[in-house]
Amino acid sequence: MSPRGNLLSRRVCLTGLAVLLLCFLVMPAAAAASERPLPPTDPRAADRPDDNGGKIDLGWSDSPSPGIAAYRVYRAQRPGGPYDLLSERSTDSGVDYLGYVDTGLTDGATYYYVVTAVDRQGRESERSRELAAAPAAQLVEAAVTVKKSMVLSIAEQKLYCLENGRVVYVFRVSSGAGGTPTPTGDFRILYHDQAHPVPKYPGCVCYYWMGFFEDYAIHAWPTYNGVQSNYEGLGYPASHGCVRLDPTQASIPFYWAPDGTPLSIIPGPFQQPPAPIQGGHVSKGAADAATTWYFAEGYTGGGFNEYVLIFNPQQQATSFEVDMMLPDGSVHTSSFGVGAKSRITLNVDDFGGMSNTNVSVRVRSVLPVVAERAMYFDYNGKTGGHVSLGVTEPSQDWFFAEGFTGGGFDEYILVLNPNPQDAMVTFDFLKPDGSVYSQDFPVGANSRATVNVDAAPGMDATDVSIRLHSNQAVVAERAMYFGYNGIDGGHVSTGASQPSLEWYFAEGYTGGGFNEYILVLNPDPQDALVTFDFLKPDGSMYSQVFPARGNSRTTVYVDAVPGMDATDVSVKLTSNRPVVAERSMYFGYPECPGGHVQTGYTEPGNLYYFAEGCTSKYFDTYLLVMNPSDTNLPVVVTFCRPDGTTVGQPMMVGAHSRASLKVNLVPNLSSSEFSIRVDTGGPAIVERAMYFSIPR
Repeated sequence: MSPRGNLLSRRVCLTGLAVLLLCFLVMPAAAAASERPLPPTDPRAADRPDDNGGKIDLGWSDSPSPGIAAYRVYRAQRPGGPYDLLSERSTDSGVDYLGYVDTGLTDGATYYYVVTAVDRQGRESERSRELAAAPAAQLVEAAVTVKKSMVLSIAEQKLYCLENGRVVYVFRVSSGAGGTPTPTGDFRILYHDQAHPVPKYPGCVCYYWMGFFEDYAIHAWPTYNGVQSNYEGLGYPASHGCVRLDPTQASIPFYWAPDGTPLSIIPGPFQQPPAPIQGGHVSKGAADAATTWYFAEGYTGGGFNEYVLIFNPQQQATSFEVDMMLPDGSVHTSSFGVGAKSRITLNVDDFGGMSNTNVSVRVRSVLPVVAERAMYFDYNGKTGGHVSLGVTEPSQDWFFAEGFTGGGFDEYILVLNPNPQDAMVTFDFLKPDGSVYSQDFPVGANSRATVNVDAAPGMDATDVSIRLHSNQAVVAERAMYFGYNGIDGGHVSTGASQPSLEWYFAEGYTGGGFNEYILVLNPDPQDALVTFDFLKPDGSMYSQVFPARGNSRTTVYVDAVPGMDATDVSVKLTSNRPVVAERSMYFGYPECPGGHVQTGYTEPGNLYYFAEGCTSKYFDTYLLVMNPSDTNLPVVVTFCRPDGTTVGQPMMVGAHSRASLKVNLVPNLSSSEFSIRVDTGGPAIVERAMYFSIPR
C-alpha cells in the first residue's frame, strides 16, 4: 500500500471512531429527554370519617422525580378502568396538592382511583397502584332537621350563618384580593380539614378548612411554622381567593356547618330573607278509598297557600273532577287525571277565579281515590301549616272536643253545605262548667259559612267544645290559630260525626319542647268515667281513670301522667258513656315550632291510605303505628311516587306498643313526594306526622 492510501485508511478509521463516540455521548441525553417521571408514592384512599356520607379521602406522597408540576387524580367505576380525570393538583397552588376529597358519591358503592405525576415538560408518569374505597355515612340526620345555610357578602366582607332562614352568626372575613378574587355563586361545603397544609409555602397551615369549590375554602387566617400570622387586615380583601376568618372564631362555623351546607357568595350586601314557614301537622289515614271527598276549610288569600293531594291506589289510571264552592254559592269545576298507584298535587291558588277567597272543595272521581288538603300560611304573623283528610259522607251532626278562645287563640268553625238547598245549623257551645250556649247559623246552598267562635256571646277567653246539628247533611271543620307560650302556629281538624265508647291515638310525645293534651267532650248530660291506657315503645302500659262531666269537656295533660315524661306514647280511651276525644300537641323546637291536633280513631283497622308525604330537605315525615293487641304485629308500608314507582318498607311493632318510622331514612326515598299505603297483620292504628321549615 502507498503512503497516500495508508493515510486515507487512517482518516476513515478516525472518522468512524468519532461518529461512534458521538453516538455514545448523544444517546444518554436522548434517553434522558424521553424519561417519564415516577408516580407519586404511598397512595391511599378511604371513606371520610365522621361525615354524612358521599365522600372519599385521597392522599399520596411526593414523586421521587424532581420538577413535578402537578398530580392528576383519576376515578373509575370498576377495577382497571376506564378512568376519568377528576382533578389536577398544581404544586404551584396554595392548596394541599398531596390530597383530594372526592364528593357527591353514592354511599355503599365502591370507587377505584389512580394518581399520576406530571413534570414541567408535560410528561405524565405511569399510574400509581389502584386504590379502592366505598363511602358511608357515620352521622345520622337529627329527628327534626335544622336547615343551615351561609351567605358571604363580598361588599361587606362578612359571612352570615343562618338556621331555617334566620341569622345566628355573623363573622368578619377577608376574601380574594386583586387578581385572585373569590368566586361568586351558589356552592356547598364539600369537606372539612381541621389542619390543612399548603405545600407551596413551607410551614404554612390553614386551620378549620371548609372546602367549597375546587381549591377554594373558608378557613382561619394562615399560620407559618406554628406561628399565627398578623390578621389586622381582617375585613378587607387579602387572600389568594379563599375566605379567611378570625383565627379565634374560625372553629365556630367549622363545627356548626356540616358537609353539604349551602353557601351563597354574593357581590353585594346581604339582605335578611323573610322567616320561613315552620311547624308540623298530623293526619289519620283513610281506611278505604272513595269516589267522593269533601273539604269545608280553604282559603287562598294573602299569606295562604292551599293544596289538594289526590292518591290513586288502584291498578289503573282514573279521572276526577274538582268542584270549587265559593261563599256566593257559585261552583267552579275542573277535570284531571291521575295514574295508577300514583299521586297528583293541585295548587288551589292557581285555579282561575280562586285568588283571595274562602273556598270549599268537593272531589268526584270515577275510581275510588284518597284525598287530603294541605295549607301553609302566614296568619297575622303566625306561620305554620295544617292538613286534613277529607270527609266521604256529610252528616247532620258534628262534634269538636278541642277549643279555646283565650289570649293568642283564634278559633273558627267552617261549615260546608254541598246541597242545593240552604241549611240551618245549630251550634251548642259547651263550657267546662257544664253551661251550654246555643246559636243558629244559616249556610247557603253549595256554599260555606265561617263562624268565629271568639265572637260568640260568652265565649271569650274560655275552653269550649262544640256540638253542631243541621237540618241538612253538611261537612264541618275547626281551624285554630294560636300563640301558645311563645309558639305561634295553627292547626285544623274535621269533627267527629258521632260519639264513641272507644278512641285511639297512635301519635304522642312528651319529650323536650313537646306538650301533649287529650281533650274529652262528654255531650251527654250524665257524667262519664274514661279509662286512659298509655302504651309506650317498650310494651309497658299505664292506666288511669279520669271523670268527664256531663255537657262539658275534660283536658288531660299527658306530660304530667306518672311515667309519661319524655317518651313516645300512644293512648287508648275507654268510656262508660259515648264521648268524643281529640289530641293536641304543641312543640317549641327552634327548627319548627308549632302545633297540631287530631280527632282519634274509634276502632283499629288493617289497611290505611295517606295521600300526602314528602322527604325533601324542607320536610321530615313520620309514620306512627300503634299495636293495641297482645301479639307482635308485622307491618308493610308501600310508598307510591307521582311517576307510579313504589318503594316498600317492612316494620315490626311489639304487643301493646307503638313504633315510629322516619320516612326520610327509608332507602331510595330521599327528596321524594309520595302517597302511602300501610298494610298491617292485625288491627292497628296508624297516623302520619310531618314537620317542616319552608323558605319564602
